[in-house]
Amino acid sequence: MIKYDCILLAAGEGQRAALGYNKVLYKIGSKKEIVRYSLEYFINDEQCEKIVLVINERDKYYFENLLKEYESKKIEYTYGGANRGDSVYQGLKLTDGDYVIVHDSARPLVYKEDVYNLLNNATETGGATLATKVYNTTCHMIDGYVDEYFSRHTLASLITPQCFKASTLLKAYHKARVEGINYTDDTGIFKAYGGNVRLVFTDNVSIKATTAYDIKFLEAILDASR
Repeated sequence: MIKYDCILLAAGEGQRAALGYNKVLYKIGSKKEIVRYSLEYFINDEQCEKIVLVINERDKYYFENLLKEYESKKIEYTYGGANRGDSVYQGLKLTDGDYVIVHDSARPLVYKEDVYNLLNNATETGGATLATKVYNTTCHMIDGYVDEYFSRHTLASLITPQCFKASTLLKAYHKARVEGINYTDDTGIFKAYGGNVRLVFTDNVSIKATTAYDIKFLEAILDASR
């Protein structure tokens, strides 16, 4: 059984979702906050040894009360940084395991088979990410006009969770910070300084709560699953 630590990112805001507060605190169907779905998955996964919850200091009191409610000794929290990379780096410094899974808590749908496949692939390559195939025609645009087309057969859409050799990812972050380079995804920083990242394709539904439409879509899926 492959053990891992989890960095659960929850320091976002709700600007594009038009909520006026952190979107992961939105209650699906007024019953359970988005963040609880993925948090409960990792709490209940016996392969997960530690959860580092990365939060916004503004939400400190909410998360402190939430963690008291769960009374799980494997959860601790830290404050995020100015961007995603800074937040992951803060979380990485608190991990202890050989492997780390990084996940956006705005994606409440986590599947055991996906986590299992990620771990198995990461032990072979050092890094692995969930991905979905691209089915729509995709183009590069300039000023709102089509510039050139890309073959969808050579494209993949990256989603989380993602899994890495923890020590390699931390070294990659150290190097990137020295050079002052910011990456928007951990696969980018790992590939630049650590090694190859294997794509692990999934057909499972993974919706990220970004817009108001996404949240309504998630509500329909999660309400139906209940």
